[in-house]
Amino acid sequence: MGNSDIRDLPEVPQAGTLANRVYELALHSDFVDAEVCVRELGITREEAERTVRDLVDLRLLLSAHGCRATYVAVNPLSASLQLLAPYDEQLRSRQNELEQIRQQMHSLLPLYRANLPEEQSGPEIQRIDDLDTVRGVLGQLAEQCRTEVITSQPGGARDVGVLREAARRDREVLDRGARMRTLYQHTARFDQPTREYVERISEGGAEVRTTTGGFQRAIVYDRSAAVIPLADNSRGALLVRDPDLVHFVAEAFEGSWDTADPFRPTYDRDEIRLVSDTLNRSLLRMLANGHDDKAIARRLGISPRTCQRRISELMHELGARTRLHAGVLIHQRGLLDEPVPVTAG
Repeated sequence: MGNSDIRDLPEVPQAGTLANRVYELALHSDFVDAEVCVRELGITREEAERTVRDLVDLRLLLSAHGCRATYVAVNPLSASLQLLAPYDEQLRSRQNELEQIRQQMHSLLPLYRANLPEEQSGPEIQRIDDLDTVRGVLGQLAEQCRTEVITSQPGGARDVGVLREAARRDREVLDRGARMRTLYQHTARFDQPTREYVERISEGGAEVRTTTGGFQRAIVYDRSAAVIPLADNSRGALLVRDPDLVHFVAEAFEGSWDTADPFRPTYDRDEIRLVSDTLNRSLLRMLANGHDDKAIARRLGISPRTCQRRISELMHELGARTRLHAGVLIHQRGLLDEPVPVTAG
């Protein structure tokens, strides 16, 4: 294999594919070769030779008795260990290199701070249009944070790469003894990477809650700096140091935090059902009030497609001909006064 990219390997056999059929044949035979595959599976010799070669590359077939033309099946666990060992080693080596660079860069922080005049700390309001610069600012603010960081993250599930970067940054803040509170929308509870992230930072002492919606994205460090999104650039942010504006953002967070529910990363069926009922009531309320799909999806932290599907299901359950008719039926039946049963995802 050498240093070849793992993406160059054949695709792992899936149910019903030719590779899966050849592998299954090998499991039930003393050995397989191209002739056996042609005879037993009714495929062409070219297909047989290509599929056998792919399975050998994946370490799922091994030469039988030293014969290069016949093969036996290999346990997938053993095959994966043999196949991925070089990549695991490369990954560990790369991670060590990255950690060394990170430590070397962090070692320059005392020198940087000692030579940074107070007046150069930056303007009270600074617009940043570049995502990489935003990440750099967040990293710097996290490094300087000593007492508290509060974060509100609407939008449901988050990108895995973003979560991985945030977990590393957040654990460093927590390890310094700072308090951390994070607010999500209820839909984040249904995303496994987000649950894993919450579990990791909760182990470090972070507090996480969820609510239906009605809050904006923001991060506040030590009640002295806030990072909020730009209205016209989703990859940018506004860095705010004005005390009154930072206080306003922090108080808006506190208002949502007080009414939110604790996010426990362990799966609890009753808790998930309660959250689902809450989401359904919120959807019904916004549907009854005439909000469009885009606004509902944004407020609930779900994709527009999921929102459209759920609205279609609810209208069918209600027997509504139009959205206006659905709003009338919702009020007539008093559905906003009691929990809405979960009948669909």
